[in-house]
Amino acid sequence: MPLPLYELGSRPSYDAGIANAGLWYDKFCDQWSEDWKRGLRQEMGRNGKLEWIKGIVKEPTGDPKLIREAAKRRSNLLLSCGGLSLHFRTDGPFVTGLGRNHPVENGFAWHHALGVPYLPGSSVKGVVRSWSKSWRSVGEEDVNRILGPRGSLSPSVGTVIFLDVLPVTAVQLKADVMTPHYAPYYQQGEPPADWHSPIPISFLVVDSGQEFHFGLMPRHAKRKEDLEDCKIVSVWLIEALKNIGAGAKTAVGYGRFEQIVPRSPAIEWLENFAKSNERPLSEIYTGLPKVLVDEWEGITDPELKEKVRGVIKKSYQELGLWDNPYGSIKKAKKIYER
Repeated sequence: MPLPLYELGSRPSYDAGIANAGLWYDKFCDQWSEDWKRGLRQEMGRNGKLEWIKGIVKEPTGDPKLIREAAKRRSNLLLSCGGLSLHFRTDGPFVTGLGRNHPVENGFAWHHALGVPYLPGSSVKGVVRSWSKSWRSVGEEDVNRILGPRGSLSPSVGTVIFLDVLPVTAVQLKADVMTPHYAPYYQQGEPPADWHSPIPISFLVVDSGQEFHFGLMPRHAKRKEDLEDCKIVSVWLIEALKNIGAGAKTAVGYGRFEQIVPRSPAIEWLENFAKSNERPLSEIYTGLPKVLVDEWEGITDPELKEKVRGVIKKSYQELGLWDNPYGSIKKAKKIYER
């Protein structure tokens, strides 16, 4: 019998900052007992599965730099094709790929390149189809036009393309547990009874409060009808994720998402500046114009610097102080216009 990977050489160490969590989780499980040769269904012991899961939830998973790079490319693709970028936050535990094979009995879906949890676009499409037909009672003709007819023999495709769902930063995972009370009933078909022992089964989930990016693209970027269908689907998607969820175990409340409107980097920079000076942002423009200018000039990223300048200019215009500046604000305006 061939040896498992962890017996072939030195055991690779897991580093949340650089390691591919998906590769580690799927390929290097080393919690088998010494008599593992009895077969791959041999138990890992009382806590082997839980210990394996806990080993990957200590720190957020994924390289933030690579995740941001992928998110930026996706956003540029959607922008160039007239698509829609939607951001959501998990409103509770979320699990994807639970039915995949794994030694801990419950699998997990990992993005092959980034090593982070993801949800295939086909799954998102299925959620939207279910919501539109079962809860919104949308007509079959409209559903087939937008999402495409069901069945592999159909030559038609829908007007909307669903991208895979990816996180926008490193993801915090956690260990969860399910406790079937009637295992003999589910496994052997025996009648359920009170004397059957509950058996806790540990599994991996995405923690609440994690942000994910959903993308919708028109099949034909220059066709007005496809662009309108993207907007229609975005409404269905927001409703579906809030009410029925996505991924596995949605019947018991997993996989719910709430939509979030991400702040622009410029607004975030200004809010951090206001926070560091212990003042509300509304008072920064008139109360600390010179300090704001000095801090703005220290921004090294040209793109961010220009965006911050644009927000500052707009704020002064709304206050009526851009065309009629006074004192320090007049000096600040000259610097912003250089």
